[in-house]
Amino acid sequence: MLMNNASLLDSASSMNQRGFTATAMRRPGLSSGVAAYAILAALAGAPAYAQEQGAADADTEFVIDEIVVSATKTGARALSDVPMAIQAFSGDSLAARNIREGAELIKLIPGASQAQEIGAGYRIFSFRGSGAGGPVGDGMVGYYLDDTPFGVPNFQAAPPLQYFDIERVEVLRGPQGTLYGQGSMGGVIIYRTKNPDLEEFGMEGELSLSKTKDADDFDYRGSAAVSIPVVKDKLAIRISGSYDFRAGYNDIYEGAPTGTPLKTDANDIKAENLQAVVLWKPSDQLTLRMRGWHFSTDQDYLNVMDSVDPPYAANQGTFEGYDKRSANYFSNTITYDFDTVTLTNATSYQRSLPGGFGVGLGLGAPLGTGILINGGDAKNFVNEFRLASSDDSPFHWVGGMFYQNAKGVYEFSLNFPTLALGGETITRTENGSIFSEISYDMFGGKLVPLFGLRYFKDSRSSDSVSNGVPAASDDKLDAWTWRANLAYHPSDDWMLFINAGTGFRSSILQSQAQADAVIADGVPSNISLTPDKLRNIEIGAKGSLFDNRLQVAASVYDIKYTNLQSAFNTSIGLSAFANLGDGKTQGIDAEIQWMTPIEGLRVNAIANYNSSEFTNVIPAFAEATPRAANGERLFNTPPYNVRFDLDYSTTLGDWEMTANASATFNGEAKNQDATVDTLDAYELYDASVAFRRDQYEFRLFGSNLSDLRGPTSANGPTLLAGPRPRTIGVAFRLYMN
Repeated sequence: MLMNNASLLDSASSMNQRGFTATAMRRPGLSSGVAAYAILAALAGAPAYAQEQGAADADTEFVIDEIVVSATKTGARALSDVPMAIQAFSGDSLAARNIREGAELIKLIPGASQAQEIGAGYRIFSFRGSGAGGPVGDGMVGYYLDDTPFGVPNFQAAPPLQYFDIERVEVLRGPQGTLYGQGSMGGVIIYRTKNPDLEEFGMEGELSLSKTKDADDFDYRGSAAVSIPVVKDKLAIRISGSYDFRAGYNDIYEGAPTGTPLKTDANDIKAENLQAVVLWKPSDQLTLRMRGWHFSTDQDYLNVMDSVDPPYAANQGTFEGYDKRSANYFSNTITYDFDTVTLTNATSYQRSLPGGFGVGLGLGAPLGTGILINGGDAKNFVNEFRLASSDDSPFHWVGGMFYQNAKGVYEFSLNFPTLALGGETITRTENGSIFSEISYDMFGGKLVPLFGLRYFKDSRSSDSVSNGVPAASDDKLDAWTWRANLAYHPSDDWMLFINAGTGFRSSILQSQAQADAVIADGVPSNISLTPDKLRNIEIGAKGSLFDNRLQVAASVYDIKYTNLQSAFNTSIGLSAFANLGDGKTQGIDAEIQWMTPIEGLRVNAIANYNSSEFTNVIPAFAEATPRAANGERLFNTPPYNVRFDLDYSTTLGDWEMTANASATFNGEAKNQDATVDTLDAYELYDASVAFRRDQYEFRLFGSNLSDLRGPTSANGPTLLAGPRPRTIGVAFRLYMN
């Protein structure tokens, strides 16, 4: 018997390479195109603008840091020039909003949600309905650390990164099947880390102290970075690290939640990051970037509990629950600029160290109280070679080859007085692909058609042992994905685009016994499921109004999922997998930035509204799982999410003050676990204010100010998770260059 991760709590540099940041200043007489260019960049998450320090120039209205992205792999491009649903957030803007991890970043993305949460190191995110099939199989959202992906086969969780020493984060919504391949059906998140300075020595550091409601101890965080030019203009190294402690706030009961708890404030979290980046530029044409990154998250007990208000976990016995994740990640990117072509070769090796989670479960008679442990480790080698045009020709292109060799090991054990199960599954993949995108600037760049294509070939195998019974399966598959885009620039201030494309995900493998049990229940299945696919059609616009003081970006999308892969609980009690059928979602995304008439005040907003449903569900699957029948709403897909940010900046003598207040609203979501049918709508409120003078910055911040408890995630009625309780803190930051 093979337990799957849906049963019992998820059984679980050249500028062309890395982009750059420039500063644009709006003054009377400056072209509206340049001003719009700057404002639209800030729309996607650039830091709050600041009144020029000291007010030395009375004509200066504001300053905006313009973010330039490299997600299209065709060199550095201004965010406003990219004809797709894309956002970018600078590291400073994330810090100003106290966003330190993926669960907080998701609040800034239209149509995004957290599909599942176990502990601080285990979270699964969903874009535009990509969580409908549940937390099984390969990832539906791609995660890139600079130029190469982080991930392993048959595992969807996001990397447990703490955001530190980040230059920017780029977020692409919708399928990215041509440039990023399989595993990017929902979209891609790209983390761009900071480079060393080839010219000057620099240091920066931050210390923060905060208090979380219901926790007796304080939270604290420290981070530091040093950049050293070893050979000026040629060779430099940057070393950075961080340590983050978040105090526990939930109580643990050995049995029923009465009397004195076994432990109080039990779910402490400790996160560590250590990184080194070496940048070598032996010539103007050649750049080599080498990076080593170690990160880990170690939590006592879990984020899931019997009650979120008051927070406690009951029937845990004397078992000390945990969630432990750690990985080493090494990468090397070589870039060579020819006169008209840029060559890039990116290589990475990921070693996810043995880890996982363990939890006590009280399931009542006849099972009683027992222990569930999920764990494993992984290896992942990736190499991507590509060429891209870099001249002034109206013809633009990028093409390359991708190779991956990865292995994921999954282990589980379930120990109850009347039931003991255990097993291991090893999934291997060796795959390769070739890809290309081409575009042409017509009519002086007013009309730009683009077409992209990718061919993928995968050889995959799975070996498992469950209670001493071995099973094996393998599969070979290939797939084509494509993207077509048409961008139209009716004026310097506006762009309209139509984007269409496809995505897919490799097969889930299972044993013959599992497949036979599914077939016996009337649902077609095999040892290798049919890959699920996605088709997206999207129409969007980006532009400015009212003398460039109002910036807008919006898109309407229609997505169809085909052959969704899902967990299936057979009538004989064997956990297995099957293609459930199809699904669809239609929605609208919007992003707005308004430079208000009040000097120094900016309003930002993002919003998504969507309608989703299962379609063409296999009748026997719908009979066994009525909540996934035709017309039912897709799992893990809230009908809306909205966020408002107010940013204010001014000068107080020699000090610069910046402030932010935000409100986030999420709609009611249909939950994957039938015992908790839906998760209620909820709201979150955050705020911060910072004072900076020269190289010093002091910041006061508060998160979840209304102290919302949720639940916002559920794996069962006694496995509930919610936001971290209200937290208030202070931070000090030092810059030395």
